[in-house]
Amino acid sequence: MPVKAVGFDFFGTLVEAEADVNECISSMCSHLDDCGFSFDDDDFLESYRATVRGYRIIRNEDLREVNNRVWLCDTLNKMGFDVEASDPAIGSAVERYFGVWRLSMYPEVPEALERISRGYGTGLVSNFTDSGFLHRSLRRFGLDGFFDSVVVSDTVGWRKPHPSIFEHFLNSLRVEAEEAVYIGDDPEADVRGAREAGITAVLIRRQGDDGKNPDGDALPDYVVNSLLELEELLA
Repeated sequence: MPVKAVGFDFFGTLVEAEADVNECISSMCSHLDDCGFSFDDDDFLESYRATVRGYRIIRNEDLREVNNRVWLCDTLNKMGFDVEASDPAIGSAVERYFGVWRLSMYPEVPEALERISRGYGTGLVSNFTDSGFLHRSLRRFGLDGFFDSVVVSDTVGWRKPHPSIFEHFLNSLRVEAEEAVYIGDDPEADVRGAREAGITAVLIRRQGDDGKNPDGDALPDYVVNSLLELEELLA
C-alpha cells in the first residue's frame, strides 16, 4: 500500500531544546507575583515539585497527559489560593515558564519539510504539556505551514507511545496505519508507539547522538541521520 502520510516528532527531531528548570520556575514566580499572588518562593517550590511528581507518575504509568496550567493551578490551590486553570494569569505564567526555553532548529528541517509536504499529508505528533508553546514555536520557525495536522498530548490527553495519540494523527489525515510513516528520536515513545499502532517507524539518529538504544519491540523499521534521508526512503 503506498505511503500517503508522514508524521513527525517535534523535540529532538525538528528542534533541539535547552532549559534551566530553576530559571523557568523563577520566571514563572516573578510573573505570578506581578499578578498579585503573594507567597514564599520556597513554599511554592516545594508544592510545585510535589505536584509535578504526582503528574509524572500518571504520565509514565498511565500515559495520561495533563497540561501545565492544571499543574500550576493545583500547586497554587494547595497553597490556599482559589484559582482555576482558565484564569488568564495562569496561562500567562505558563507562557513565562516556557519563555526562557532556548530552541534551535536542525538546519535541514525547512528544506526536508518543504519537499515532503509536496507529496504527502504531513502531521506533527508531540508529547508536550503546553500545546500553545508548541504552536508558537512552529510559527516562530516558519514551520506551521508545512503541517496538515498538529496533534499534541496535552490536547489529546494521551502520551506516546499510547495508541490513541497515533490514532488521532491517522484520523486527522484520513489515512490507514499501513499508509503512514512516522519519524522520531525516541525508541520507546516514537518507534514503539508507531509500530504498535501499525505505522512504519523511522528512528532519527543525528551526528554525535548516542541517545537511547532501541531493543525488542522498539526496533525501528528504518534508521536515518537526517530528515533528507527520510525523503530518499519515501521515494
